[in-house]
Amino acid sequence: MKSMDINLKTGKAVWDDAKETFNVLVAGDLCPRMRSEPLVLAGQSRAILAEVKSELTGNDLSLVNLETPLTASETPIRKSGPNIKVVPECVELVKTGGWDAVVCANNHLGDYGPAAVMETLERLSAVGIAAVGAGADLDTASLPLVIDKNGVRTAILAFAENEFGIAKENTPGSSPLQPLRNIAMIKAAAAGADITLVMIHGGNEFNPVPSPRMTQTYRAFAEAGASAVIAGHTHCPQGIEIWQGVPIIYSLSNFLFDTDQSYNGYNWWYGYMVRIGFDAGRAIKLEIIPHHCAPCAEKVCLLQGGERKKFLYYLDHISRIIRDDREVKKYFDAWCILRMNGLFALMERPFYPTDWSDAASVLKLIVMRNLHTCEAHNELITNALRIVSERRESAASEYLSRLQR
Repeated sequence: MKSMDINLKTGKAVWDDAKETFNVLVAGDLCPRMRSEPLVLAGQSRAILAEVKSELTGNDLSLVNLETPLTASETPIRKSGPNIKVVPECVELVKTGGWDAVVCANNHLGDYGPAAVMETLERLSAVGIAAVGAGADLDTASLPLVIDKNGVRTAILAFAENEFGIAKENTPGSSPLQPLRNIAMIKAAAAGADITLVMIHGGNEFNPVPSPRMTQTYRAFAEAGASAVIAGHTHCPQGIEIWQGVPIIYSLSNFLFDTDQSYNGYNWWYGYMVRIGFDAGRAIKLEIIPHHCAPCAEKVCLLQGGERKKFLYYLDHISRIIRDDREVKKYFDAWCILRMNGLFALMERPFYPTDWSDAASVLKLIVMRNLHTCEAHNELITNALRIVSERRESAASEYLSRLQR
């Protein structure tokens, strides 16, 4: 068994008795839009982060995923899904958080075009915040960020699934998830660093259990030389495993991210930070820091008492599922059953030939493109088609109640 058996119910896991010499804190998706944005503009950044400030300080290295461009642009790109942005002044919240670097490889950085990508990077740089996972072109976006701090050299790589805003040969954007290429990048970065952190933005939104593709890919990154693999994008917390001594965090969920949708339970509003302790470049322990930003994203609050205990039991439960590949497959089959009718309905709409003068016609093409080029959507559709063609709908539905529970 390559995945270590760890108990997460205490919020801490130790798998090596060596002494911790360097710690890294990573927070999930940060997007201070909607109701959060005017608070930042009113100078309330400290109040938004007040309850978690003690956790954000005192780390050797800290990171957060910035899930939005910082731009005044009024020209959104054509895409499926929402176009997200916040005003440039929201960089103040990032600065207040004290993070050493922000991860920019995600599916919203490019929502307002290449110029807004560069504007975001420039505004971060102007206040002394490093960025990773985005750049002026594909080669630049794919470069590791190397930070020398407290006698430790850390290389950070960041990749995003291939939705919108991905960097091209001569176009600014996010660094793409391309596993074979990424593995070579990880090996090269690890050869010149004490610690190599791999950040990923991907997976099926709202699915609490990672898909078989995710577990296989992230484990391959661990085997390639990553010291830790940390992911987000699902808008719900997913589990953790220790693979050959390397922690894999499948999704931290949202750190601060407002929405006008009515989500309950652990979808959207709940997430966790993770603090990983290293010794001589090896991860030896981790600490889970659960939080929420409900009900209206006006601040980030630590979970306390019974709510914290409930969250940790939940995280331990879904983490145990990940250790059994057969269980992961059954849960993913159930997820496909849950989502396939909606996706198949989208596929039924004629999208070609495209009338480029008609916005609705163009949108049909863009939706179809995203269903096939985004790895999470593609995996879901592919597996759903297999289930139907093999007449396994009934068997695949057996785990629906478990998934929904």
